[in-house]
Amino acid sequence: MLKYQFLVILFFFTAYTVFAQENWMLKGYVKGMTTMQTIGDDGEIAIENLVHNRFDINWYISDNFTFRAGLRNRIIIGNNVTLIPGYADFVSRDFGYFDLSWVWAENNSWIGLSQLDRFMLDYTAGNLQITLGRQRINWGQTFVWNPNDLFNTYSYFDFDYEEKPGSDALRLQYYVGESSKLELSTSLNSESEVTSVLLYRFNTRGFDIQFLGGMYTQTDYILGGGFSGSIAGGGFSGEFTYFHPMEDNNEGGKATATLHYDYTFKSSLNLQFETLYNGFGAENFESGIADILFLDLSPKNLFPTRLAFFGSGAYDVSPLFRVMLAGMYGPEGSFVYVGPTLTYSISNSMELAGIGQYYSMDEVEDSEGNALVNTGTAIFVRFKWSF
Repeated sequence: MLKYQFLVILFFFTAYTVFAQENWMLKGYVKGMTTMQTIGDDGEIAIENLVHNRFDINWYISDNFTFRAGLRNRIIIGNNVTLIPGYADFVSRDFGYFDLSWVWAENNSWIGLSQLDRFMLDYTAGNLQITLGRQRINWGQTFVWNPNDLFNTYSYFDFDYEEKPGSDALRLQYYVGESSKLELSTSLNSESEVTSVLLYRFNTRGFDIQFLGGMYTQTDYILGGGFSGSIAGGGFSGEFTYFHPMEDNNEGGKATATLHYDYTFKSSLNLQFETLYNGFGAENFESGIADILFLDLSPKNLFPTRLAFFGSGAYDVSPLFRVMLAGMYGPEGSFVYVGPTLTYSISNSMELAGIGQYYSMDEVEDSEGNALVNTGTAIFVRFKWSF
C-alpha cells in the first residue's frame, strides 16, 4: 500500500510540476472492453470487463531536455479474477529493475492496477541523444515476431497494449548522418541482469540495415541484424539474432530469425505474410493451450514452436470501416490461430472494434494422463476515446 501511495504521489507531483510550465503536452485515452471467452470443450464462458485508461505527459524543459512519463491504469472485473489462481500477480508483472506496477484494489470479482511504463529524461545536443529511465527501445523490423527486440519483447495476441512495455535503461544514440546512427543501450531487468548491446544502422539502396552485438541478460553473447525496404512494390523486412551461451552448456548457440512481406493494392486491400524460425522452440506443447496464452516472452522465447507462419488481410470497406482477418500456424502441435477484426471510426477521437480469437492444437496429456485444454475462443468488444 505504501508503494502505491508513493508512486501515485510521484506521478501526480510530476504532473503538477509539468502543468505549471508552458511547454508541455498531455494525451491519452479511455477504453472499455468486454471479453467473452471459452476455454476447452465444456462450453463454460468467462466474462471479463476492462476499463483501461492512459496518460502520457511530454514536458519540453528546454531545447536540450525533454521529460516523458506514461501511466497505465486498469480495472478488471469478471470471473477470471476468481477462476485463474494468481491472476492479479500475473497481469501486474513488471520486468524492469524498478517495480513500477502495483495492484491497488483486489477482491473476489475485480482488481485495480496501475503501471508507470514510461518515465525518462531525454537529452539532445547536436548529433548526440541520451535517454535515461523507463523507456521503449524498439529495434524490431518485422511485425509479429522480433528477434532484434532485445529489450521490450511483446506478444502479438496482446492487441490492447499498443504502446508495448518499457525497460529500465540507458540509451546513447549518435547520428552519424541523415540515415545512419550508432547506438549503445544498456538495461537492468527485475532479476538485476544486464543486457548491453551496440547497434549500427544505415541506409543503402533504399534499405535500412542494422547490425548488433553484445550481451543478453548476462547469459548469452549475441550477434544479429535486420533490414527493411521494398521489393516489387511491397514492404520486405527481416531479422535474425544468434545467442551463444556465456557458460558452456554443451548445447552450443541457437538462432532466431524472421522474414516479412506486405503489399497494399490500389483497392486498399493489404496482405501481410511472416515466418519465424525459432531455435529455442519445443518439439511439442507441454501445457496445452496455456503454452500460448501464458507464454513468458523473451527474445529467446518468441513462440513455443520451432517454425511458425503468419498471414493477414485487411480491407477498408469505407473510410470509416475496416475489416481484417489474421491467421497463424505452428507445425509442432498443429497449432492454429484465427483472428477476425472489425473496426469502425465513430469520429477522430472515438473508435469501436470487435475482435475474435480462436486457438486450436493437438491434444496433449499431463504427467498423470489427464487431457490438457487444447482449444480456446474469445470475443472482444472495445470502445476507445482518445484525448
